[in-house]
Amino acid sequence: MTTLTQKQPSAQQTEVNAEILRLAKHIPSNRTINVMRVVGIFIVCVVATLIMSWDVHAADPFAPAKSEIVDTVGTGSTAQFAILVVGLCAAAITGFLTKNWGAAIGAFVVGMIFVNVALKVVGL
Repeated sequence: MTTLTQKQPSAQQTEVNAEILRLAKHIPSNRTINVMRVVGIFIVCVVATLIMSWDVHAADPFAPAKSEIVDTVGTGSTAQFAILVVGLCAAAITGFLTKNWGAAIGAFVVGMIFVNVALKVVGL
């Protein structure tokens, strides 16, 4: 009958195994590596955004046609009247379909406030 005996590691092999186990404690986990990758990509994106914005020259491409745009979409124009009519139609349809006239009228008022503020922001 043959018995299997486990070979005892030498003293040098024991030291090597202990050193490997000691160093293995300092290897980061997969989660840590993924977090480091995401942070690294975020930093690269921020730096790229800052570098690309250094060379921005904000010229108004619509400057030559500014008066024509103001005449077309400005206060009292046909385009603004069309926006008003579309808003009224949408409010009426919403009121009829949902029977919630308060919400329909409120949405129309909020929409008109938004349009007026947006036109002021863009300079019309």
